[in-house]
Amino acid sequence: MVPHRFKIAASLFLIVATLTVFWQVSNHDFVSYDDDTYVTRNPHVQAGLSTESIKWAFTTTYANFWHPLRWLSHMLDYQLFGLNPGRHHLTSLLLHVASSILLFLVFVRMTEAQWCSALVAALFVPHVA
Repeated sequence: MVPHRFKIAASLFLIVATLTVFWQVSNHDFVSYDDDTYVTRNPHVQAGLSTESIKWAFTTTYANFWHPLRWLSHMLDYQLFGLNPGRHHLTSLLLHVASSILLFLVFVRMTEAQWCSALVAALFVPHVA
């Protein structure tokens, strides 16, 4: 049984590590790699959340993938922040923090190997998505 204190300590470490590595993204601009496809030149995303856009998100393979949650996230970001790239990047950062903690907790639950699970999650933190 993995102590609750260890889970809390490891989760706090993952939060601090992720924010330390990626905090500067709040000052970054959109990139030309794929932000135009996903945000800056996508009329579906820029329409914000609506019945029609949600239907589109779940039925499209635009950009050659089926990833409705990504579309919904971008639509919500656009609705809240417009074309402010720093805010879009901060949303991604918060999702990365949550993913790191979730990865750790899932591995701990599956294996009960607290240190190995923490190491895997810590190695996940600096990866480039």
